[in-house]
Amino acid sequence: MEPLGRRWGKVALAGAVVVVLVLTVPSLASGTPVGRSASLPPPNTCVAPILQCYIVLSIGSGSHGNKETVTGARFWPGEPVTVYFWNGTPGASALAVASGYTGTGSFVTSFRVPKDPVGNYTVFATDPAGDNQSAPFHLTYLRASPNSGAVGNTTSLSGQGFLPDHVVKFRLHGVRAPTVGRCETNAYGNFSGCLVTIPSVPAGTTVLKATDGTYTARIEFAVL
Repeated sequence: MEPLGRRWGKVALAGAVVVVLVLTVPSLASGTPVGRSASLPPPNTCVAPILQCYIVLSIGSGSHGNKETVTGARFWPGEPVTVYFWNGTPGASALAVASGYTGTGSFVTSFRVPKDPVGNYTVFATDPAGDNQSAPFHLTYLRASPNSGAVGNTTSLSGQGFLPDHVVKFRLHGVRAPTVGRCETNAYGNFSGCLVTIPSVPAGTTVLKATDGTYTARIEFAVL
């Protein structure tokens, strides 16, 4: 009996050679429910021998609770897909954070960043047919105290998971939020007590963003 998986063969038909793709589904991936942990197959393998499957993240770094989007293409059509948040260690279990459906071979789904420690992670997408792809994700942390204020007031910011010894810049509602003095991470990539002035932006709940030029953190902030 053929091993489980997809089998490629050649069939002669009317003097031509026709490539036939036979699909059998391995028992490896059984559609782990979102929120359950599971061991993953080897990463970055695609069943199709020519055009490789791939995934793209809406952003490569973010903070706890941020909603991120995963787009995948060239997976096996008509298969369910599960997205995992993984620490990247081979054989380690991973948290299923989203699910979707490949349709014609592509999918778009979203997930909330888990409350894991800051650092490097992997977002991993797999379907039951054996397509597996991953993309790196860096988890950061940002806190504002207070997390609301009027235009012209200041808030104190602290963060973790950034590059060490880097200047951190801030934007509120897409507008530059100036710091009172210089805000720079320490040798561990952390900062605290950075005073930021609330710029002239519309009142309401919006996004406060911190970046060191490579990594980003985003939280909600209420402008009064």
